[in-house]
Amino acid sequence: MVRSTLERFRSSQAPMRHPPMHVSFLDPEFQANPFAAYRWLRQHAPVYWDAEAPAWSDEKGVWGVTSYDHIRTVSLDQLTYTSTQGSRIDAPPVPSMINRDEPEHQLRRGIIRKRFTPQSVRALEPFVREAARTLISSAGAEFDFVEAIAKPLPMMVIGQLLGVPEADYGKLLDWSDLIATGMSNRTASFEIEVREAVDQFDDYISEWYRRRLAEPGNDLLSALVVARQSGLLMEHKDFLHEALLLLVGGDETTRHVASGGLDALLTNPDSMLRLRRDLGLLDSTIEEMLRWVCPVKNIKRTATRDVTLGDCVVRTGDKLLLLYESGNRDESVFVNPDLFDIERSPNHHLSFGGFGRHYCLGANLARLELSLLFEELLKATTVIDRGSELPRTRWGTFVLGLESLPIRVTS
Repeated sequence: MVRSTLERFRSSQAPMRHPPMHVSFLDPEFQANPFAAYRWLRQHAPVYWDAEAPAWSDEKGVWGVTSYDHIRTVSLDQLTYTSTQGSRIDAPPVPSMINRDEPEHQLRRGIIRKRFTPQSVRALEPFVREAARTLISSAGAEFDFVEAIAKPLPMMVIGQLLGVPEADYGKLLDWSDLIATGMSNRTASFEIEVREAVDQFDDYISEWYRRRLAEPGNDLLSALVVARQSGLLMEHKDFLHEALLLLVGGDETTRHVASGGLDALLTNPDSMLRLRRDLGLLDSTIEEMLRWVCPVKNIKRTATRDVTLGDCVVRTGDKLLLLYESGNRDESVFVNPDLFDIERSPNHHLSFGGFGRHYCLGANLARLELSLLFEELLKATTVIDRGSELPRTRWGTFVLGLESLPIRVTS
């Protein structure tokens, strides 16, 4: 039964409160600068019903969860808040681990988990460091940081882990860009392009399935092939979407933190200077970059039963959007949350999914890539300035970040 906004709030424990500004969680214009609205919502309506949020199912609307504590509550309770109905409100679920609850979720993570343990990630350090040095040294004195470094580095790393040749990285990047942009900006034209990109990736990954079936290796694709053969991944579409999740997850998020993190340092030159003088601050700087940029802006859960969250009664089948970017600015958790502070401690941000079993499997790898990249960048330069053109940001509602960041460097 479709319930109006007024009916929902009549069943809640608090009077309906309307924000003084436009709130539409799946509007790219709202997502371009949501911080004032998030601040008001955290203070007055931390669980807020957005009645007009588009949905792929029959009923519109979503609960926007803006406070750190409520995001934590939902993340830790998969019995009440399921992932099986998809991670996006405006798209149906696809068969990958991100859209699974236990025990299947852990079974799928287990297929590739050993490639992301701290020990396995540490073994990648020489490769990642050399890749960062090569990209930095070949970039020149004036260049787009995204195109020259932030984009190719994560692709080189995930390409190495997948076991695909370097010659294919360009088209893999193109597919990843299209699919991630399409998930963030669901227009009719993008829907067509995304379907075409998924079809092309399907053809590509099917060929690699046949190759790894004949000659298995020690890479992620081989692990997925073994899982498909053993029945852990029951159908080809399961294999396809787990491979796609690894590609987009390994490429998109790290690049946005790298570019957004550098942009934050350029905006706060005193922080850049302190970091240059003391690279011992690098670990805390990376954590603050993660909090600040928060490339995955939100994720969806679906209520499996009627439940009270905050002052609101969430009904069975209602959709909830966990707004990580808002949680990362929660004043009750972070001191001066709108300040970029490279010495912030503690810094228990939500940028890897916060809490619970869906915490990002690649968190250790992302931290390694970011740490080595900025260490090598700062060692190779004495000055980094903005270029002559303004940065450009991706327009959308899901995985967002800078699409360009022109800079000038002095060695």
